[in-house]
Amino acid sequence: MKRNVLQVVKATIAVAIVTVILLLIMAFMLFKFNLSDGFIMVGIYITYVVSCFVGGLIIGKVRGEKKYLWGMIVGLVFFVTLSLISLIVTGELYGSGMKAIGALVACVLGGAVGGMIAK
Repeated sequence: MKRNVLQVVKATIAVAIVTVILLLIMAFMLFKFNLSDGFIMVGIYITYVVSCFVGGLIIGKVRGEKKYLWGMIVGLVFFVTLSLISLIVTGELYGSGMKAIGALVACVLGGAVGGMIAK
């Protein structure tokens, strides 16, 4: 059990690192190209999917069985972590319920797909 938790934590840390890198790239693009709000929202969801996909790949490779499920768990843990950080920093979870559902779906599906294709 302890080993499982440690593996999920390590994969979630990798997700956070990839997220920071992708968000920095998006911030640069916003600064350089003056992007619209719609483009930024799409970019954030793509960032969630890609980051959790990487976490799913990592946990899937480590676990070896039920990889999609472990990928989903990493995506869910990342979503919960992201939500708690948002709550602490801004005082609210998300601007709307649909944004929260979209973020949850992006994280969980990204992790599941990453876990499924992990070798």
